[in-house]
Amino acid sequence: MRITGTILLLLLLSACDMTPKQARRELIDMGYRYERGSFAECVARGDTTGLAMFLLAGMDADVTTGGYSMLEHADGNPDMVARLLQAGADANSSGGVTTPLIRAVGKGSDRAAGLLLAAGAQPDLADGTGRTALMVAAESGDAAAAQLLLAAGAAANARSRLGTTALSLAQSAGHTAVVALLQQAGAIATDGPNLEALMDPKSLNKPAPERYEAAFETSAGPFRVEVIRSQAPRAADRFYNLVANGFFDDQRFFRVVRGRLVQFGLHGQPDVAARWYEATIPDDPAATAHGAGTLCFASGGANSRTTQIFINLVDNADFDGAGLAPFGRVIDGLEIVQQIEGRYGELPEQERILSQGNEYLLEQFPDLDVIERVRLVQP
Repeated sequence: MRITGTILLLLLLSACDMTPKQARRELIDMGYRYERGSFAECVARGDTTGLAMFLLAGMDADVTTGGYSMLEHADGNPDMVARLLQAGADANSSGGVTTPLIRAVGKGSDRAAGLLLAAGAQPDLADGTGRTALMVAAESGDAAAAQLLLAAGAAANARSRLGTTALSLAQSAGHTAVVALLQQAGAIATDGPNLEALMDPKSLNKPAPERYEAAFETSAGPFRVEVIRSQAPRAADRFYNLVANGFFDDQRFFRVVRGRLVQFGLHGQPDVAARWYEATIPDDPAATAHGAGTLCFASGGANSRTTQIFINLVDNADFDGAGLAPFGRVIDGLEIVQQIEGRYGELPEQERILSQGNEYLLEQFPDLDVIERVRLVQP
């Protein structure tokens, strides 16, 4: 039920002599209980009459429940946002999952976003993955929200924990109006992931040089890989295109079989990972042995290789007849690779990585070593 501000004011004036106990009885008559969960339900419904009764009954406008503040439960409803702010709710109040401003922008409610900003909402306050309201506006193509946030001082070049920026998201989604706004505000393209290209696996088919190197920067330390194309041409081409477009940036070494191998290659953003899930390449003949430091694409059967790669930590001679084709080897820093965090072993679930990305890994396996970036370098 929604009522105008004038009617709400009359209601409050008529109820000014109502005691908190009487207000709680009124809530019961309205079908609510005087508790946080019921208050959240009232806010989520947009029931301004119920909201007035909860406040008269003494409920704090800033309480949280279910991991969300009341402003977050309002979910961008401008009427509820306005009344909660008037009742003293903090514009930045959060249950820790997201923020009121991100919720408002995500729902396309520029009015609610404007109210929050006017009440002191921090434009760059991020969610658990480092995602800001400007990134949300950029990805959805909401130019009005982007302009509002930039005018409030939002950082045009902020980078999420997943490695994305507002500009990269807008470019990837083809939102030219938002791209123009961001560039006018000083957003610049970085040498980070080319998300637009990564969303189209079929376009990334450039033949690799006969020999090239890739430098890994990781939380465990740096190491360098050499690839000789003739050893496994299809794998060499796939790895080359992935590295050239920043596919491995901000990924986790999600699987470690102690004393045997370490694995990576599932993208931290589910929408990107989904595009590559069936982007298979044909098998290569296995031309070299699985010595310590060699790299192979993981395989689930004939012609099933996509993006997952494992590095042999030791000489795994039993792989030599398994149809897996090593395409490169660690030429510097193998001792770093052998020290990659392995406490979680094979616990991370690949299906959940595919569906939830780095958010799942950050929450459940925070100590996994991270590939900060991988770049092609001159041999």
